[in-house]
Amino acid sequence: MRTAEGSLGSGFRALFLGSLISNTGDGIRLAALPLLAAELASSPVLVSAVTAAQFLPWVSVAPLGGALVDRYDRRRIILFTQGWRGLVMLALAVSVATDVVAIWHLCVVAFAITAGEILVDPSVVALVPKVVDDEQLDTANGRIASVEIVTNDFAGGPVGATAFGFAPWLPFLFDACSYLASIVPFRRLPVALPVDTQPCDERLSGDAGSTTRTTRTTRTTRTTRPTLRADAAEGFRFLRRHPVLWPVTVATMVYYLGAATGFSLLVLLVRYSAGGPAWSFGMVLACGAVGAFVGARVSGTLARRLGPRATLTTATFLEGIALAGMALSTSVAVLSAIWFVAGVPAGARIPVARSLQQRLTPNRLLGRVNVSARMFTRGIIVVGALGSGALAAAIGLRSTFVVGGAIEVISALLIARALRTTGPHEPPIATARA
Repeated sequence: MRTAEGSLGSGFRALFLGSLISNTGDGIRLAALPLLAAELASSPVLVSAVTAAQFLPWVSVAPLGGALVDRYDRRRIILFTQGWRGLVMLALAVSVATDVVAIWHLCVVAFAITAGEILVDPSVVALVPKVVDDEQLDTANGRIASVEIVTNDFAGGPVGATAFGFAPWLPFLFDACSYLASIVPFRRLPVALPVDTQPCDERLSGDAGSTTRTTRTTRTTRTTRPTLRADAAEGFRFLRRHPVLWPVTVATMVYYLGAATGFSLLVLLVRYSAGGPAWSFGMVLACGAVGAFVGARVSGTLARRLGPRATLTTATFLEGIALAGMALSTSVAVLSAIWFVAGVPAGARIPVARSLQQRLTPNRLLGRVNVSARMFTRGIIVVGALGSGALAAAIGLRSTFVVGGAIEVISALLIARALRTTGPHEPPIATARA
């Protein structure tokens, strides 16, 4: 709940600071992991396999994670998961330092960290509407998205690449410390009751231990609780039958199919095609992050003035053109400039799409619906990463980026169709929400 002018409240501050620390470590790892993969194996197929492993949990354990997020205290889920993620990264740092690491170790770690992400990220998404008012959602999501972008790429990317050049194990130690350190602000999140005992419009504020409303859990609630499988199925059915969210999810799947090219093969474009050193990969990521930060900061204004349809469609189209333009790169400087241009629309679309999902989904289902949507949109990256690696081996690295950009342009057309009756005042969205 908002406590002062310009403030989103102490609950949001705890969420923001925890995300800031955790995502800084994520950015360091996201830069260092592909560099380590490229050192261990120069094959595009093997390098892209690490990216595929990173997104594989979205098509395997994601439904269970969404049901857990909506069933149990999201604060406790975040604290527990951040703890064991820190231990996993510490183990990787030790294996790299002792020179016993292999490419399959990276795949295992990538899978495990994403399995934790399936618990943490939907918990954060579901907590945002509980700690801020509805009219503050765009602002809150813009700030969360901004910190994710800045820390993942702008701050984390250069630090991860530089630390890797100094000592390959160092960035993974930094990541482990970030997970463990994020527990401190996350502990200040409001202590919440199990989600299935809360009214959908309950707001939480203040430090740990304070809530604006309490609800008594009855014996009947505990003894008649449905199975996790039934809970997961309920979230999937809601998404699948929704007249707005499902078509947007399908269009977003197509988007990530094309975007997987950049996720999995950018490191090869920088290191081998452009001949850049390890630190230059972090510089390219940083340029993209600057653009994405700008996009995220103006996304709320664009959504209010243009509506979600025009914002999401234009952003996706422009990003597709920029991704295809990567094929024209001749140097690290050109790559950095194009990646900056691609970052602006990429950053603009994230908070707009997130607010759309939050407004159209009851909070008791938000964790499951968020995971169900990501199960499709992230799971397709497994196909895209492996496919782009094989395509690069067949037609060349640069041509693969053209194909990826064309796929994103197709996604923009699908988004325009999915939201074709939506204007600046979102009348069909308001109807769907009701």
